[in-house]
Amino acid sequence: MSIERDVAPQTIALIGFGEAGTAIARGLSGSDGWRHGTRPGDNRPRRLIAIDTALDSDDRGHALGAEARRLDVAITRDYTAALREADLVFCAVPGENAFAAATAAAPFLKPNALYLDLCTVTGRMAEQDRAVVEAAGARYVDVAVMGTFFGHGHKAPMMLACPDADTVAAWMKTHGFVVSVLGTKPGSASAVKMMRSVMIKGIEALAVESFVAAQRQGILEEVLGCFGDLDVVTFRQYVTTLLETHLVHAKRRGEEMELVERTLLETGVEPLMTRAIVSNHRRTVDAAIAPADGKVPPLDVALDLLSQRAVGGHNADNK
Repeated sequence: MSIERDVAPQTIALIGFGEAGTAIARGLSGSDGWRHGTRPGDNRPRRLIAIDTALDSDDRGHALGAEARRLDVAITRDYTAALREADLVFCAVPGENAFAAATAAAPFLKPNALYLDLCTVTGRMAEQDRAVVEAAGARYVDVAVMGTFFGHGHKAPMMLACPDADTVAAWMKTHGFVVSVLGTKPGSASAVKMMRSVMIKGIEALAVESFVAAQRQGILEEVLGCFGDLDVVTFRQYVTTLLETHLVHAKRRGEEMELVERTLLETGVEPLMTRAIVSNHRRTVDAAIAPADGKVPPLDVALDLLSQRAVGGHNADNK
């Protein structure tokens, strides 16, 4: 079927009008955005509506209300019958509120409306959101936002996963979004984002610890300048090499991090992340999985050994 028949919204709803919702509204309302087009034979204006429970409740709420009015977005605090008009819904609320938002929206969702869940949730939470949305007769789309709306606007990279992913992605690309398709299984895109966040937010936390200590010692610029080796290869290659060599060098690296811990303490910085690194490396050493021949194993072998003999536990989805 054609994209125009499958995805041709006349009204789009935004649940949550924070950074994500306003960025999407600006993109859809731009001079070359979705809002300024019409379907063949239909000259009705395309409408944007929004729901945000913080509307006019505080300074932030007054600001988002002003922005909605500037963009001519019909915004309310409550889930109302107006939502029944939406052919496509972007839900962009904090992850802990995603299920409540889906539950509140469900009674008003139009049959076959597309419900794009941009919330940061686990794969299991995405399944819960999906159950509520599909029970209402709408179509759930798992969307993982892989960048910031602050830096990219509505062009923040997104990854989709749902049976309609190819069709939805084609429509989004037509209207200026930057999207890729992971597959047809809802929840998988959210899971990818969560694992990415382990790395990205971990680096953020490490930077707090490292850079504060560096600044206190008057060597911040020198520390920032010593990361040149990371520019030689891709980030993917760099972290893969770290993991592959981890089994061989965990003992030496762990001992180095014990000295780093002392350095931070001498600088007056609580080594929260560094202590975790020491524990992580000690766990690998205690598992006695270092290759006897000292050769670096390939990634899959290293991960299998770490999973089975060091990290432990089990996959909650495969009990």
